[in-house]
Amino acid sequence: MLRKVLGIISPLERIIVCSISAVLLYKIMGKWVFIPVFILYWGLSFFIAVKFAGISGVKKWLQKPVGKIRWLVLSVIVGFIPLQILLTNLHIITFPMMLLSIPFVLLNPFFEELYWRGFVLDYTFSSKKISSLYSSVLFILSHLFIWGVFSYGNRNYFLIGSLAIMSTVWCIVRIKTKSLWWCIISHFLVDLFNLMVFVMLNKLIPEQGYIPALELLFGAIK
Repeated sequence: MLRKVLGIISPLERIIVCSISAVLLYKIMGKWVFIPVFILYWGLSFFIAVKFAGISGVKKWLQKPVGKIRWLVLSVIVGFIPLQILLTNLHIITFPMMLLSIPFVLLNPFFEELYWRGFVLDYTFSSKKISSLYSSVLFILSHLFIWGVFSYGNRNYFLIGSLAIMSTVWCIVRIKTKSLWWCIISHFLVDLFNLMVFVMLNKLIPEQGYIPALELLFGAIK
């Protein structure tokens, strides 16, 4: 019972720790704060996943997907949702920024899926429907309250809708295929197409959908 409770509160603790770290480090590092925050975020994700599931559990999540090819197709379709962002902002892409983006685009999908669609689905609630809803809601809140500290692109109403669709599909795909691989591939496409690092550095700021409440909470982004 205690283990179940610890699993349920883990996402909330993780969001709080990373959010406070982002606020404090932003005052010191400015726009580059996303680097240590991501390292902390990934480290906590991996530690918690291994602590609860063990290495054997992680390997199980990364087993070969089962089920029909439609789950791969659905995952790829979801991965292409932000393609328009890339196509309409090709002019801001530079070679140094591309190099900087590579480790984040490659690593982030693995650690996020390991945590949100691996650990949270298996170690929070007995019902997969409830754990999927919980995973999706907290996944959205993590973007608003961690990355929204310093990124205008993560203070956006449209982001909430996109994340809700993506997380719901990824939860279904993980359950149906008993594997994280299609989710990781889809997540990789999303991070690639939405110019993830550019958004973190505010080189790409959405023109609409800004959430003023987050400015009241965290202040204006400089």
